[in-house]
Amino acid sequence: MIHIKISKTLEKKIRQGYPWIFHYQVQNEKVEGKLGDLAVVYDSKNKFLAIGLYDPESDIRLRILQTSNPVDIDSRFFEVRLNRALKLRENLFGEGTTGYRVINGENDGFPGLVLDRYEETVVLKLYTSAWVPYLDTLITLFKKKLSTQRCVLRRSRKVAALEGISKKYNEGHLLFGSKLEGPVHFKENGLDFEVDVIAGQKTGFYLDQRDNRQKVRLLSRGNSVLNVFSYTGAFSAYAFAGGASSVLEIDSNSFALAASRKNLRLCFSNRNFSVEEFSQMKADGFDALSKLELDNQEYDLVIVDPPAFAKRKKQTNVALNAYMKLAQAGAKVTKKGGILFAASCSVHVQPLSFFKAVFSGIQSTGRGYEEINRTSHAKDHPFIFSEGEYLKGVFCKIN
Repeated sequence: MIHIKISKTLEKKIRQGYPWIFHYQVQNEKVEGKLGDLAVVYDSKNKFLAIGLYDPESDIRLRILQTSNPVDIDSRFFEVRLNRALKLRENLFGEGTTGYRVINGENDGFPGLVLDRYEETVVLKLYTSAWVPYLDTLITLFKKKLSTQRCVLRRSRKVAALEGISKKYNEGHLLFGSKLEGPVHFKENGLDFEVDVIAGQKTGFYLDQRDNRQKVRLLSRGNSVLNVFSYTGAFSAYAFAGGASSVLEIDSNSFALAASRKNLRLCFSNRNFSVEEFSQMKADGFDALSKLELDNQEYDLVIVDPPAFAKRKKQTNVALNAYMKLAQAGAKVTKKGGILFAASCSVHVQPLSFFKAVFSGIQSTGRGYEEINRTSHAKDHPFIFSEGEYLKGVFCKIN
């Protein structure tokens, strides 16, 4: 078993729940270990501190599985973790939801691993190849505990680029179950959606926005809605479910816009939307907002939920400036008394900094605002450390 040495400062962070040790934090002169080996960390008094998965190919050399007390890392260990995760999500089916996150990585005790469920299909996404030696154990566990028909494997770009991993663990590989013949259907708060679990972004659908979509639903009755960065149109479907008078979607991806139209037909199979009720614009979000402002277009409810603007920590200031400008552009096309919803999924942007950027953007238009409420993660996306809290949103009434 590998032994890892770290600083006293990092020891304190790990005791408080920080789950990562980066390559530059390893103080051993040379560490010899292979992908997925277990590595133990001892503190400055030579007492057990933590055990985790070693990944020599990743900047995150060690992902912590257990702290304080040594345990056997075996099938029983993972089953206890999975049972805890399932308990947290057990009420979702009663809420008309069959698409949700089962395992949220580090925050559920499975660092670098995400498991999403879409009815009878689960999608396992790996952010480290250190899990590959444990996949047989996990597959057996999923079959036992999840009553699911199939499991699809997805891998992050960095993991997919690694050589030497068995072809049976390729991106999109079926780990078990019957072959997919098309998109997977599921329900969220009683609404019907379909998802491409093989080629869709993340695991196919942004499940983390479920609660915010429900809030949009409750705010939409009789209102015109602008959905910027609409992706597969979930916010739009919720808006119509809440009684919106019209929705305009903006996205630069033709495939996403087509997927949105399919989802709308699924949710409202007996309804034919007129052009006045539902329309789409294939364009960059910022460019489209500028054009709408020039055309004096305004909406009762404006949704700006862009992709992550900060993929790295050094991009934080650029991202905050972009969020400010986006809030500014969104406020300009929001009717007096209307609502602007702004969201960020950038892990490197702290919540308070994001909210400040949004408020600054609104104020720069010369208009006042009233904060309705700030939002965070849905209950199936728990977080136990600051970097795990990536999603933040705020609803503002524009005066």
